[in-house]
Amino acid sequence: MKLYFLLILFTQNNIFLTLTNFKGKVLTWKSLGSLKVKGLKKLTNSFIKHFIHLNLNELKFKNLKIHVKLKGYNKTKKLFSRFLLLFLKEQILSFTDNSNEPMNGCKLRKKRRL
Repeated sequence: MKLYFLLILFTQNNIFLTLTNFKGKVLTWKSLGSLKVKGLKKLTNSFIKHFIHLNLNELKFKNLKIHVKLKGYNKTKKLFSRFLLLFLKEQILSFTDNSNEPMNGCKLRKKRRL
């Protein structure tokens, strides 16, 4: 049994996948932008499902155990993680979200002086 980490970074318009071993050495990385689709079209249900099947199909048939780490915010984060859990349900050991949340809320805007 081999142990790997799947790091997923959600940005406003893109999603990056990075597969590393337990020492931190990057084995492969992919992004939604690599499929040559521009704008918000790449954040649709069918495109995300196609991206997961296309890029993570090789992991499904190997004897791997994966820790998944999520970071960042995106409107399709919940959908992407649901498809990922359905696709790799036997291989996933843990699923953590490392997104940074502010402790005191947003900074207030400066008062305008005339």
